[in-house]
Amino acid sequence: MSLKYERLCSLLISEHFGSTVQKIHSELQWGPRTLSLLISATGLPAGIVKKGLCVMIQYGFVTFSPGKVPSVAEYSLQHDQVILILRYPRYLTLIKDTYGEPSRLLLCEVMKHGCLTASKAIQLVWNQIKEGQNKGTSLEDLRSAFHDLIINQYLMCCPTVSETCTDKVPVLTVEETDLYNPPELPLKELKRFVEDESATDPGDGKVYWRPNFDRFHQDLRDKVMINAVKRRFDDHAGTLMEVLLNLMYLRTAPWVTRSNPVPVQEIKESVERKLKNTYLAQYLDQYIKVIEEDSSNFIRKHGDGNFSSVHVNIVTAVQYLTVASIENLVEYRFGSKAARIFRLVCMKKYIDQEQLQKLAMIPDKEAKQLTYKLIHENFLHLKEVRKTGGAGPAKNFYLFHIDFHQVVHMVLEICYKAVYNTLTRAAHERNENIRLIEKQEKLNSIAECMREQGTDDQQIKELVDEWMSPPEKAQLESIETMIENLRLAELHVDDTIFLMQLYNYYETACVKEAREAKASEKAKSRN
Repeated sequence: MSLKYERLCSLLISEHFGSTVQKIHSELQWGPRTLSLLISATGLPAGIVKKGLCVMIQYGFVTFSPGKVPSVAEYSLQHDQVILILRYPRYLTLIKDTYGEPSRLLLCEVMKHGCLTASKAIQLVWNQIKEGQNKGTSLEDLRSAFHDLIINQYLMCCPTVSETCTDKVPVLTVEETDLYNPPELPLKELKRFVEDESATDPGDGKVYWRPNFDRFHQDLRDKVMINAVKRRFDDHAGTLMEVLLNLMYLRTAPWVTRSNPVPVQEIKESVERKLKNTYLAQYLDQYIKVIEEDSSNFIRKHGDGNFSSVHVNIVTAVQYLTVASIENLVEYRFGSKAARIFRLVCMKKYIDQEQLQKLAMIPDKEAKQLTYKLIHENFLHLKEVRKTGGAGPAKNFYLFHIDFHQVVHMVLEICYKAVYNTLTRAAHERNENIRLIEKQEKLNSIAECMREQGTDDQQIKELVDEWMSPPEKAQLESIETMIENLRLAELHVDDTIFLMQLYNYYETACVKEAREAKASEKAKSRN
């Protein structure tokens, strides 16, 4: 884990959980630690360290397991879970767009608490509804919304202490069949629980639920692919890609490198019956052919006529999108000519300086300057090739190439630094204008109380104008606009982070598959 990644994770923990938890997090960044080591390293009282660890375990940031001494637990930090805090607003927006506001409120409560029982989440959301938010929602609607989140695997069951565990360090387990098995909540008992604070839970008090981030990432990945096809072709092509992905999941695991074939006849039936898109159904073969023959290689078709099928090249699609994203970054930082050089090296795999200058159609001096910049910034790399029968440096020549593993790692580092800078700048603006912000919050609370008492809006406006001068209002608007722009920039940078992480995941998966195939071939040859 890099230093920039560590600093960003530490800042996120500090911003959302405070300095105490941040101290524990900083110590766990160095590796697994026991409770006694954490207490001595942080200098905090034992009770506070235990509470901080409980909070981090509840949110999935820390796990524990028996250490070198089996009776003593060691706590390990899960860095990948911490960075997902950046993506929480995106998850909530995804659920709201797909399932509606009640589902978003339920998921928001689960994320806010780390993990929560179904009845408690419904109770908290019901209290918000009674206070005036989304009044058209009933208790039965909330129960069915929570049920749908579990059935569609956006929420998963938390592991519990094994009943057979006799060690001092508990072992957390969960049956695979119980991961997405929704609890039975009788409506009468649920109603009694949410209306009476002293009432006992309706039978699910020991079953906690937490977000299943892999499911959210699956939807985000599909959304990226669908939007890419829409931008490259048209909306009908994007609809076809969406249908293909939905049918793919009926016969293929979500995170494989390549889908199983989907019959074209099944695609046509889905377009005609479910979507009732007659235009796409009429020109389905043409759309499949156009997308297949495109350089992006999102799909591949096998066979002809009624027996033809299509499979989705997920790895190829992610690689194409990653290369396009890096090309945009090169063009933004170094200009269109540098992007042309980068694109040319990407197409040719290996190319020498002379050939590069001719094909790029850039003057020699300028081409050398741009290639030097790209090499200096690690976007291009040099490979030394030795001529056969020769010795010494004069007999060698050099080829430009791109090590995408290293480039993706570098782009991730740039993104981590950018997000850290946006968070730091937003915190600086708030701290510099804290008195003005507190004054506005106080005025807003006074105005809200006056509004509840039936005061006229004109009188409230006069009071606010009397307490807040025009320069202060202008300064507040400027601060709010700046912070909002910084938050939007943070979300845009996270798009790039997500795409680069997808590339790393599939690169690792492809290497693993190649090793397994090689091992199986060796086993067959031995037999």
